Amino acid sequence: MVSGNSCADDVGRYWKRHPKKDLEALLGEFHEAGWRIYDPPTYYQVLCPCGLHKRWIHLTPSDPKYANHALRWLYRQPCYPSAEGDKL
Repeated sequence: MVSGNSCADDVGRYWKRHPKKDLEALLGEFHEAGWRIYDPPTYYQVLCPCGLHKRWIHLTPSDPKYANHALRWLYRQPCYPSAEGDKL
């Protein structure tokens, strides 16, 4: 059994929790899109399902809009499922 720190939000989450809530939500969005997330020694690495796209997610970004920019980058990727439900 898992220790008392588990919660319903952690279901399906296999990566180490990001200390910033907005960046943890960003990692969750990558996960929902089918991207693979690798835990950091210094950065999180996210890889797309097709294997052609990769991005590093910083642990301490200096830009206050970093999460928003990374999310917009995800939405622009050709392997991101569209609103019509297309999936690769």
